[in-house]
Amino acid sequence: MKKILPALLALLLIFTLACAMGEDAKLLTAPTDFVFDPMTGAYSFQAVDENVSYYFIRFFEVKDGQISGEYISSSKRIRGGKTGEISGTIDLSDVAWGNYAVSLNSFAASGSDFVSPDPVNIFVNYGVGLPLERPEMLAMVSGNEVQFVIDWWSLDDYMYYEYLPYARFTFYTDETLSEIAYSDTVDLALLKDTLRKNPPGVEEIWGYTMTGGDHLYIHQGTEVVGGPVGSLNSDIYFCFDLYTYSTESMGIPAGTYYVTLQALSRDDFVLDSQVTPAIQITLTDDAPVAEYEMAATELWHEPGQMDMPGVNPGLQTDRVDFACTQPTVGVLAD
Repeated sequence: MKKILPALLALLLIFTLACAMGEDAKLLTAPTDFVFDPMTGAYSFQAVDENVSYYFIRFFEVKDGQISGEYISSSKRIRGGKTGEISGTIDLSDVAWGNYAVSLNSFAASGSDFVSPDPVNIFVNYGVGLPLERPEMLAMVSGNEVQFVIDWWSLDDYMYYEYLPYARFTFYTDETLSEIAYSDTVDLALLKDTLRKNPPGVEEIWGYTMTGGDHLYIHQGTEVVGGPVGSLNSDIYFCFDLYTYSTESMGIPAGTYYVTLQALSRDDFVLDSQVTPAIQITLTDDAPVAEYEMAATELWHEPGQMDMPGVNPGLQTDRVDFACTQPTVGVLAD
């Protein structure tokens, strides 16, 4: 019995190794020499395993050094079944700014015994050396409180052509903007969760409710003080794209302040936007009431109006560093 047990163990070990070798033999070999031009979308690679049925090149967003689990852009299906160089070009028109992993994925034929290898990744940065579009804003002031709305057209341009950045509101005590009284930075990417379309694919709605409740409306009559003449026939109530500050929350006294807004990059390779001209506001010691004084940056524009307010990207062409006309600048990451 003592002699039989080691023999059985040896046979079991040989069987296990044979199974492992069999599994390894079915693993497809990943392609080599993957090359990608981030400016033109041209790619090439060496197919080294004729058993690969097809390939895809896909773009994954990289956040905090981690590749996201869902691709945001993809090539068409690239036929396999051969070895040698495979080349082509991918349309980059839908690739916005940011850090991406460009993944070359190899796939086995459906129902085969082959196993797909890990993807081959190239990391690319888009928007390198370019400034974000300057945001526009509306200010609504009542008593000791001010509420800001960031222009929906700015938000749409960011989402489709660049990315939703951070935004910094800065309160100055003087018209020369030399002394900061208060500053706050908000993350505009959070607004993406509030975005809805009406109807799908026609216009973007960045946080809106049909009834006012505790939310403030920006449309009183036809004029927005400090901005262009409005054109809507109904009130607009904001429920998310609304940033509220009071003398109490900021820890500053009542008085006149000059407020600017700037979009801040999420990456060191994209430049911050230019700073908006200052909006002059006056805060008092009184509690806010239902009537508001309004002021807007020079290029603020109200949302359009169908059955409810909405916007589309690339339509406000007078924007500073207009996102729609920025070139596509991509650089291979280190």
